[in-house]
Amino acid sequence: MNNKCYYLVEGACERQLINALKAEPSKLIPGSIIVHNVVQKTIPKAYVASFGRNSFVTLVFDTDIPKTDILRENISLLKKHCAGVRLVYLAQVLTFEDEITRASDVKSAADLTRSPNVRTFKSDFVHMKAKDCRSALERHHLDVKALWTKEPPSPFDFFKQNGRFVKKI
Repeated sequence: MNNKCYYLVEGACERQLINALKAEPSKLIPGSIIVHNVVQKTIPKAYVASFGRNSFVTLVFDTDIPKTDILRENISLLKKHCAGVRLVYLAQVLTFEDEITRASDVKSAADLTRSPNVRTFKSDFVHMKAKDCRSALERHHLDVKALWTKEPPSPFDFFKQNGRFVKKI
């Protein structure tokens, strides 16, 4: 049985977050991270062919722009060509920064990195060492149970959040 997990994440911030949450003691099941925005780009067939039976394909994306046609195509592609794969949706409602704020004690995502403003937050977050990132998340009481639990807005209501399949809580 494969049980491998693949995380298709929107960008570098999501990659950093997933990596930090996979560090020991892990809060997410281990797996490979592929930076690929599934809302904006079709998943290459080479990726699809690499997803083995009984694996998890986890899609991490923002829901702030109400455009879902490519996301729908990607989900259909995965369902059609990946028999035995469980799709996991970690939709960020509305953005990465909103998820961080909702699941921790920060008033603004910039507080997590001690950035002067939200504009520099993403760059500061991505450039943190993995250990420092995990420490910052813990210092601000990030509750993994609260991440990716709010149901997405209307244009994204064709799937349900199901992060419980990859969370180790």
